[in-house]
Amino acid sequence: MSDDIFDLVQAGDVAAVTARVASDPGVTRARSAQGLTPIQTAFFMGRHAVVAALLAAEPELDAFEAAIVGDVGQLAALLDEVPDLLTAYSPDGWTLVHLASWAGQPETTRLLLSRGANLTAVSKNALRNQPLNAAVAGPIGETRTACVRLILEAGADANNRQEGGNTPLHTSAHLGDSSTAEALLAHGADAGLRSDDGKSAADYAREGGHLELARRLEAG
Repeated sequence: MSDDIFDLVQAGDVAAVTARVASDPGVTRARSAQGLTPIQTAFFMGRHAVVAALLAAEPELDAFEAAIVGDVGQLAALLDEVPDLLTAYSPDGWTLVHLASWAGQPETTRLLLSRGANLTAVSKNALRNQPLNAAVAGPIGETRTACVRLILEAGADANNRQEGGNTPLHTSAHLGDSSTAEALLAHGADAGLRSDDGKSAADYAREGGHLELARRLEAG
């Protein structure tokens, strides 16, 4: 097998990643062709055991890594040193608050909001979305709603649209995430809005097999 750190991350080989980092701790600072580190790549792929193995080497994180793994201390120190990081974009087009909230990290999300993170910043990638849109799409259901609530309470527009005309409620409906959908509705989300393909949030819920949520959204 290749000893390239990104090949090992993609394979999800925790033992091999651990051995590779032990032989060369600096490999945690490698960059993929997309400009991402092994930690970012592993998290985006859902390889959380690999993320843990990489973090066990106690690398100095960059701000984007700190945001997605929930390291408040390192993120705060980096922002103290370079405040402009708050408005910086990652190589794949996200701001720190996009990443922290998508990754289901309430503590780093809260820190970024306290520092004045821009809730209307638009990602520089195909989704063209705002942090709230990223938060509702996060892969960690256990903390997704907490991050969404933080962003809503900070004043985000519950009806903002990303590429394709989808609102945050469309995304929650598609995922069948009733808890997040209720948080959005409580902050003014309009269940009657339709995406560019003419579909409502209830349509998205029904297509995903989330019939109870579809009925709730149709009831208003």
